[in-house]
Amino acid sequence: MSNKTSWEKVLTESWVNNSRDFNESEAEKALISSEFEIKELLHEKENHEQLQAARELVKDLNAGFSSGIKYEKAKIEFLLEQIENIRIANKHKEQI
Repeated sequence: MSNKTSWEKVLTESWVNNSRDFNESEAEKALISSEFEIKELLHEKENHEQLQAARELVKDLNAGFSSGIKYEKAKIEFLLEQIENIRIANKHKEQI
């Protein structure tokens, strides 16, 4: 099993080798460039029409399942409470 760092798993060997020769100023410029690139990609992702439409579709498709799961969980909660009440009532009857 390999104990690679996250950047070793993602970055190409050529990029790493080229970047090893950076001085501090070049590394800072590359860092800033990467930060701006992330912001730009996040902005594009946020405004991507097909992605937004897909999110809405997933939301709509999940709604029925989520509603059904919520309903069944509520039934379970109710039934567990009922069972507890029955047990308490039966214990009370035994004590009388």
